[in-house]
Amino acid sequence: MLTTLRILAISLSLLPPFAAGAETPVGRAVFADFAFDPTTAELKAAERWGSDLLARAKAAGRPVRISVARSEATTLISLESVAICERAKGCPLLVFRDITKPPVLTRSSFQNLILDYRDEGTFLVIRVWETVTECRISGVPKAICRDRPAAR
Repeated sequence: MLTTLRILAISLSLLPPFAAGAETPVGRAVFADFAFDPTTAELKAAERWGSDLLARAKAAGRPVRISVARSEATTLISLESVAICERAKGCPLLVFRDITKPPVLTRSSFQNLILDYRDEGTFLVIRVWETVTECRISGVPKAICRDRPAAR
């Protein structure tokens, strides 16, 4: 009985927050924490939507590390390899609102990303050097991005 309860507790803790019916925390900004290894579904999505990047790394004979960040209904997959990452732009990033559908955003970035939950939707805030890009990633089939100058 105790083992069954432990398995149930562990299983529930692995579910993403939106699966438990959590509401989007409007007015909250959180750093995307790339602390997770990919699930089978996330690995399949990375292989499907990042196949050209993975092929480039494989052709160069370089390993690829796939890191995942999850928050509410957003999944961010970072593909990290010296063969596909760029010093000035960072590593390829796939942003999903639904892991079974194409990513709403594909671009390069460093892992200092913020998910900003606003009344008008969820925004991914990407800072690369002196440029900050805000991308609306909820309620749209493809992200809508706007650059703004970085605050000093």
